[in-house]
Amino acid sequence: MANSKIGLEHTTIVTETIRELDRIMKVTPKQALKDIVKKTMGRSVRSKDPFFWPAGMLMLGLVETLETDIDESFHKEIYRAIDSHIRYWEERYGGRISYVDDALVGYSMVRLYQKTYDDRYLKIADEINRFLMEAPTDFAGSVLYNPGRNSRNIFADGIGQITLFMSSYVRLKMENIDKLYGNNSKTDIDYYNESNVINEIGKIYTQLMNYNSFGCDRRSYLPYHGYRLSKSESLLKKYPGNARVDAMDRIDEIISEKQGILCWGRAFGWLIMGMTEAALLEKYLKSIQRSSRDWSSFHTIPGFLEISKMALEYQRPDGGWSWQLQAVDAHIDMSATGMIAYSIAKGFRNGLFEGEDIEKVSNALKRAYDCILAHSDDGKVGDALSSCDDFAVHYQTYGNYPWGQGACLAALDAII
Repeated sequence: MANSKIGLEHTTIVTETIRELDRIMKVTPKQALKDIVKKTMGRSVRSKDPFFWPAGMLMLGLVETLETDIDESFHKEIYRAIDSHIRYWEERYGGRISYVDDALVGYSMVRLYQKTYDDRYLKIADEINRFLMEAPTDFAGSVLYNPGRNSRNIFADGIGQITLFMSSYVRLKMENIDKLYGNNSKTDIDYYNESNVINEIGKIYTQLMNYNSFGCDRRSYLPYHGYRLSKSESLLKKYPGNARVDAMDRIDEIISEKQGILCWGRAFGWLIMGMTEAALLEKYLKSIQRSSRDWSSFHTIPGFLEISKMALEYQRPDGGWSWQLQAVDAHIDMSATGMIAYSIAKGFRNGLFEGEDIEKVSNALKRAYDCILAHSDDGKVGDALSSCDDFAVHYQTYGNYPWGQGACLAALDAII
């Protein structure tokens, strides 16, 4: 699996991904005109935020490439491209963290810090974590996706991005704590851990459990793109407005209005990305032998295995996943394919699968790897679904987009 020598087709995808990150903020006059037309029509246009998720997905693919057996010259080019983009963010955007989506870049910052111990990356990760911990939530504690629009919507996108980043960030903090306080008493270590990470672990768990409770179909358990909560009349009297509902045992009195289509491919992709990293955090927490804290309530590995089982059930004969997962005969979406294959490959590489599942998952990943290469041409990964304008607004336009390019590169890197 990981750390194998990558082939020529794979290498050309790395080269193209570096090129796309270098150019992602360079808007041609033709592209600017298209954005004006789209905005007039009420459609979404590119963000001015250099850390928005399309750039984050390209970074993800490149950071994963650093784990492969690729020529050292590529490492230098990857660091150059990412550091250049960070400088652009600092100089042109004032180093602001503006959106939940910036969490995806935060995940790459954690990974880069783990490789380099360069405080530049850690400081960015710290700032993104602060932003997420202070971000507005609904009354059940889930982070709102676009609170500036007076929205109460919870998106799979945001939940996946938050849990992906925060799970890796919490683990990094705990590993650093252990290094710094390794010679201290057990009581000191437990106190430091509790005072610095317990709220963050609670935040991660809340996002995932709420989505499981409110954002999934009752019959199939597949996720919708999002949901919006409201209170019953009795709950509204007790907890007016956006007051946090503490008595979650009264879950039957919370009304969840599901949003978007059932099991849109990228929504599923975001959730499985977050759940994979949360499962790896659980595995790490259980491995801390000298901690007296019982982490058994942080129960995420079964959820990861279940969502992986769902993904494998809907894998297409060609090895990919469709833009809407159950529609296996519909158009393939290489962005969803990359996100799902990447997540399952990470879980496989880190020993989350056991028994009979090992061979089944291994074969599924080989098919996904071949599928990605089959949908690439001169390094460009095609057949990714275009951007989503809103819940259930999916223009059936397919091509080369950064979210497909980066996700598929990450998947290739994790599978080999």
